[in-house]
Amino acid sequence: MPGTTDRQISLRAALLAIVLGGIVLSATFIHLVWWRTATSVSRDLVDVLEAQIADAVRRQWWARVGQVEGMAQTIRDLLDEPAETIPAEAVLVATSRPAQLLSWLVLVPPQGEIVAVQSLDGAALRVLRAGDDQRARVVRDVDTGAATAAPASLTARGESWLVQGATMANPFWTEITSTPDGAARAVGFISKTARGVLAAIIDYDQFAKLLGSIAVGRTGRSYVLGPDGQIVIASQVGTTPASPGLDAVALAAGRRVAARPADGKNIDEQMRFEVDGAGYAVGTSPLWFRGWQLTIIMPEAEFLSEIDVTIRRVVVGLAVLLLTAGILVAFGARRFVADPVARVAEDLRLVERFELERIPRRHSRLREIDRLSAAIARMAAGLADFGKFIPTALVRSLVASGVRAEPGGDRREITVLFADLAGFTTMSERLGDRVVPIVGSFLELASHAIEEEGGTIDKFIGDAVMAFWGAPAPDQDQAVHACRAALAIAARMQAGLDGAEAVGPLRVRLGIATGPAIVGNVGSVRRLNYTALGDTVNLASRLEAVNKVYGTTILLSASTRAGAGDAVLARELDTVAVYGRMEGERVFELVAMAPDAPPPVLATYATALAHYRRGAYAEALRSLEAADTVTAADGPSRWLARRCRQLLTTPPDPTWQPITQLDVK
Repeated sequence: MPGTTDRQISLRAALLAIVLGGIVLSATFIHLVWWRTATSVSRDLVDVLEAQIADAVRRQWWARVGQVEGMAQTIRDLLDEPAETIPAEAVLVATSRPAQLLSWLVLVPPQGEIVAVQSLDGAALRVLRAGDDQRARVVRDVDTGAATAAPASLTARGESWLVQGATMANPFWTEITSTPDGAARAVGFISKTARGVLAAIIDYDQFAKLLGSIAVGRTGRSYVLGPDGQIVIASQVGTTPASPGLDAVALAAGRRVAARPADGKNIDEQMRFEVDGAGYAVGTSPLWFRGWQLTIIMPEAEFLSEIDVTIRRVVVGLAVLLLTAGILVAFGARRFVADPVARVAEDLRLVERFELERIPRRHSRLREIDRLSAAIARMAAGLADFGKFIPTALVRSLVASGVRAEPGGDRREITVLFADLAGFTTMSERLGDRVVPIVGSFLELASHAIEEEGGTIDKFIGDAVMAFWGAPAPDQDQAVHACRAALAIAARMQAGLDGAEAVGPLRVRLGIATGPAIVGNVGSVRRLNYTALGDTVNLASRLEAVNKVYGTTILLSASTRAGAGDAVLARELDTVAVYGRMEGERVFELVAMAPDAPPPVLATYATALAHYRRGAYAEALRSLEAADTVTAADGPSRWLARRCRQLLTTPPDPTWQPITQLDVK
């Protein structure tokens, strides 16, 4: 448009202005950087704190575990001495006091009394004895000698760890479902001695107190999670209750750890969870004991609360400014960038769909968009000219169905149509180059009729056209559409072609077949042709030529006739073995689309064909001759009458089948 160039600005300048405007507005929020920095530093400090706590817990745990294992070894050495040298009870009592984490020492002989030493709060000891019935009958305080309250029985002889301990040569740690008094879950170090099975037991309450002795912030908590992600032990600090949500966070962390692959479980990991709107920093690390994971949980509110308060104040103060600036920037971006680019994108979508005639030339004050629109308009004009050399409808259907232009194909059920001008060779010899517009008119009307019925034009072969239905888009009524297109071509040919006055009446022959075919891009990587290959294509081509034999215009294969069903009027002509085939194919002539009234010749021909197929040639002739006025101008009737006379003159042998062998290509 003249005069618009001076008022244009470049796309780069427009985008730069928008970006600079956004930067200027964003500069007012620069103080938010400290929040991000403070948050990052705080979380890093939490990660370091969690790692230090985990390391401290592991060191204390393994110190206690090592103490228990060493004590168990000492007890084994003492118990391996003769029984009369050192009594078992004295050995257990003497070795129990140094182990602060120890809850029980239990000696279970194969027969006789069970001896159990229980540590009360890591200080006082009491001894329990039980016979084979496991009822506690001797209970006393080690320091005072006084009798103490005792459970009704000791749980020992029926436990699975006892069975394992009696058969295992080496000591081992195992989970104990209940302590000897049946009060709590525990872990035990089990070893075999000369006097029976020894169990050094630590109940989970002791371990919980150990976890609770190491502070995790003001409201944090430590957990031990099992391999299945469930809570095994939770830290215990006096009677102070845990913060709400900590157990739920621990279980969520446990599910994530349990979901890891086997080779990824024993790793340190920092996580973040949110429960009921509250954030929690979580650190997990292996305890290297029975697949347990040590989990440290700290509420983020402890170290981010002050930052959150400041941010809320800033947000309230800048909300109005942010809204105003956002509106201005959005308006400018839409006016100068979004709308022009959207219009150009719409033009490109029209190119993609090959709807080239709808693409306008758009003018814009943005120089690059103006040039781009001009280039698209020129490209559309060029493609429109190029589209005259290729089937535009095919391109559109391929683009719509997502078929890529690559060599390959797949097997589909399609209906193939061949249409050919009759006597074209003679006509071209007589007219020379004047035959070109006649052929062009024929191909134009044939293409129009095919496209009206949703067909895909495969190629033009001289004066012939090949098309098919059922690809690239599926077509449930492909046979009906092909028949309707064929009748439309025949009807328009009867109306005459432009430029054909010097030639006289022109006829067209059409063959239609339905069946499986390979459909796709055939050719090389440099040049492709979307086409169909296979016996169905060959059959349709042969049927087009068979029209010469029967004097017909449109012939259908049996599968096409069956696919069209009651939508068409058709008569069965014969069973023929077309060129290149040994077996017979039932052939039908397409007469009209239903519900047109069938012409009288159809019934006459059907009767004569039935006589012919059972070898009653004379009766077939009589049927045709009785309706001579009906069948005289009918090509198939003339062919059948001639065939019957030949067979009457030269009768066939007894093995004869009513299959006509044709050598017409």
